[in-house]
Amino acid sequence: MKNLLIIAQKVDAEDDLLGFFVEWIREFAKYFDRVSVITLTKGNYQLPGNVFVYSLGKERGNSKIARAFNFYKYLFQLVPKSSGIFAHMSPVFVVASWPVAIIYKKKIILWYLHRSITSKLKIAEKLCYKIVTAVKESLVGFKSKKIVETGHGISVEKFKTDRNWTDGAVKILSVGRVSKIKDYETLLRAARILKDGFIDFNIEIVGRPIMLPDFPYFEYLKSLNKELNLDDVVRFIGFVSHNKIVDYYKKSDIVVGMTPKGGIDKSLLEAMASGALILTSNEEMARYLGKYDKELVFDYGKSRDLADKLVQVINWSFLQKNETSDFLSDSVKKFHNLENLIEKITKLY
Repeated sequence: MKNLLIIAQKVDAEDDLLGFFVEWIREFAKYFDRVSVITLTKGNYQLPGNVFVYSLGKERGNSKIARAFNFYKYLFQLVPKSSGIFAHMSPVFVVASWPVAIIYKKKIILWYLHRSITSKLKIAEKLCYKIVTAVKESLVGFKSKKIVETGHGISVEKFKTDRNWTDGAVKILSVGRVSKIKDYETLLRAARILKDGFIDFNIEIVGRPIMLPDFPYFEYLKSLNKELNLDDVVRFIGFVSHNKIVDYYKKSDIVVGMTPKGGIDKSLLEAMASGALILTSNEEMARYLGKYDKELVFDYGKSRDLADKLVQVINWSFLQKNETSDFLSDSVKKFHNLENLIEKITKLY
């Protein structure tokens, strides 16, 4: 039998940040006879019968000592029966599971996608078999022969939408954690320019502050929004669970990402899969935009450039919008399809 052991932070389809991982587990289950998942915490999910989830009990308030005891109990129970270990996002999972993995001679593969290069990641790199990531640029400044580029895992069929462009108010969306690197103030200042130009639009910002520095930044954004007199066109939506975010993409016309050059923004790929048009300041996205890259990439932090390109896209004909929408959707399917990602990872074992 071919079995896989996954170590994850959370198994919860309703989580806004990690809810997508339930879809990954479901796809892994197609390739293995049994998939066991050790997770810090679990919530609501539906998974195939060959998937077994073992929670360390964070959702029940278990202490760190109790969680550590359960972790190694499950490792010694499950590692011997597994063909390999897949650690999702957290290098500490590699470090903690390595002693058991080495005893039973099992490969550990780490999925990592973050701008932060920590000492734990550097240690994990020495201990794991491979590090898989969406694109190598996601690991800014980190070099290793173990890195394997796989693309993101986007469930294209889930997001696919039949587009119906109208002449009404343009629906603009931005999705992501409310943090300074997301540069939401550039979007707000661009909105003021659009409003001064008598453009008919509205903006929804989906996401919430999570880390400590995010909260004062969120307060600053709300204050800036009021200062720019945008309350009638800009709404801060806050938390939206992963299994409901698709509805926001489907009803949006244009999705905007304001992050600097670096890793690929998953929310923009989800938007592309839904057929929405996108604008991005992340130059790494250009490779997936084909001949539309000059029109869909704006200068990072430049609200005037963002506003100008929004107006340009808004004024496209329905035919051009449809052609661009189809291209963007096909691009995600080609380079970032979930099925392709899981197949690539599975072959590494």
